[in-house]
Amino acid sequence: MTKKLQNPSEFPAVDPVRIPTSRDFSNGVDVVSVSKSFGSQVVLEDISFHLAGGQGLCICGPNASGKTTLLRIMAGLLQPDAGAVQICGFDVKSQARQAKAMLGAIFHKSMVYPQLTAIENLRFFARLYGVRDSTARMQELLEQTALMPYRYDKAGVLSRGIMQRLAIARALVHRPNVLLADEPFTGLDADASKHLITILNHFKDEGGTIVMTTHDVNLSLHCCGHVAVLDKRKLIFNAKISEIDAAAFARDYLLYARENNWAASATP
Repeated sequence: MTKKLQNPSEFPAVDPVRIPTSRDFSNGVDVVSVSKSFGSQVVLEDISFHLAGGQGLCICGPNASGKTTLLRIMAGLLQPDAGAVQICGFDVKSQARQAKAMLGAIFHKSMVYPQLTAIENLRFFARLYGVRDSTARMQELLEQTALMPYRYDKAGVLSRGIMQRLAIARALVHRPNVLLADEPFTGLDADASKHLITILNHFKDEGGTIVMTTHDVNLSLHCCGHVAVLDKRKLIFNAKISEIDAAAFARDYLLYARENNWAASATP
C-alpha cells in the first residue's frame, strides 16, 4: 500500500505569488544580536554578522555548540529570544513570507520523498514554490548537480552522496538568493565532497549567499570566503579567509578542539 504523501515539516513554506521574478542579491544576510535559550541553558548569545551577495560564511564548532539552532532561527523555524535576522532586507519574523521566498535550506534530513523519483521530487517542489519555466529549471539543476543519470531513480535507493545532490537541487529549485546548509558534507566521500564544493561555489559565483555549518574546517576553506568558530554560546572567531593564514587557522582550530575535548567532532 502506498504511503500517503505528506508535506515535509521543515522546509520554508512559501506563497508562490511572492517568489521574486528577478534576483536581487544586494542585501544579503544580516544577523543582529541573536540570542537563544532552552530553559536555563543558553545556546546562543549576542550573535551578529553580515554577508553581502556572493559571499559565504562557514561556521565551525563542536556538537551542541548552537550551529543548527542558529540556522533554524535564520530559516524562521525557531524564534530567537532576542535579536533579529534579515534575509535580503526582509525580517524573518515580521516579513516571514518574503524572507522565506529568498531562502533555500539543507538540513540533516534531505526533505525529499523517498517514494518519488529524483525528477518527481524536483517537479513537486517546483510546483510548491510556483516556479515559472519549471521544466527548464529542473533540466538545469539535473545537469548542474550531475543527477541526470539518476533522474528516474527513486530517492529512497540513492546513495548518501547522490541524495545530498538531490537535496541541494531541491533547495535551489526556486532560485533562492540565500542558501543555508547544515553539515552538508556529513557522510560524503572525497569525490562527493569535491562535487558539492563545486556546486556551492557555482551558487556563490552567481551572486548567491551561503551560510554553512561543518565540523570539517578544511572543507570550509574551499567554498566560503569567511570562516567563524561558534563555541560556548558565542562566535569566538570571525574573519575573511583572504585575511588569515588558512593553514595556520586550520591547525590552530584542531588544536583548540583537542584542548577543549571536542576533537571527536573536528575533522583532522
